[in-house]
Amino acid sequence: MLKLNSSRFIIFILAAVVSSCTVRKHPFNFNKNIDNTFLQNVISKSKSILATEKNATSARVYKAGFLQGWMEQNHFVDWAVLSKQRKNEFTSYNRGGKSEYDVYLILFDAKSGNKNSFLFFTVQRPWLDTDTATGFSPFYYGILDNRASGPYLLADETFSITTEGTTYTPSNRKNNKLYFLLDKQYGSNFKSDSLRIEKVVLPQDNQLSDNKALVISVDDVLGDKVSLIMRYEDTIILKP
Repeated sequence: MLKLNSSRFIIFILAAVVSSCTVRKHPFNFNKNIDNTFLQNVISKSKSILATEKNATSARVYKAGFLQGWMEQNHFVDWAVLSKQRKNEFTSYNRGGKSEYDVYLILFDAKSGNKNSFLFFTVQRPWLDTDTATGFSPFYYGILDNRASGPYLLADETFSITTEGTTYTPSNRKNNKLYFLLDKQYGSNFKSDSLRIEKVVLPQDNQLSDNKALVISVDDVLGDKVSLIMRYEDTIILKP
């Protein structure tokens, strides 16, 4: 496991955050705010070259969760962030969590032989508060693909969301290129019960490797093989 700063950093890096999140509280509930209208808007107004599917009738929602709480490490008790699947590792010093991080992967069904498109983002919220958000990662949009080397998510568009009351609208769309490599031991297609991100590849210029592709290993950074397992949650009907 990692201490708070490192854990928060990698959770958001894996969602490809390149700027700090807002600390303002927003009224937010995934089931209410990321709805049919929002998702249709993402598809229909996307500038993605890869994700050309505009007539999806449903979307499958996958989710992974992280919890921030007290943890004993190296003879000290400090805030740490763990996958919720490992939350039993928090010590008895834990008097309640501080923040939670919900990582969402949404797969849109493809028609006419197109590849399934996806939407990937992270929501930070206060502990046990499912109706409030304190920060959002950028939203990444692209396709689910599979080659001989294995399945992966390829994003070529990122956008932010603007808020007006409880209405969330995509804005500031930009072109990018980002690969999320999936673990072959888990599902690799649209109907899978779970998908796990194993590595992240940043082929664009970055501060660490100049113009060389930077590879981030989830196993190495988070130190376990249960983090970022995206479990199937529900299906959202987009069109009757």
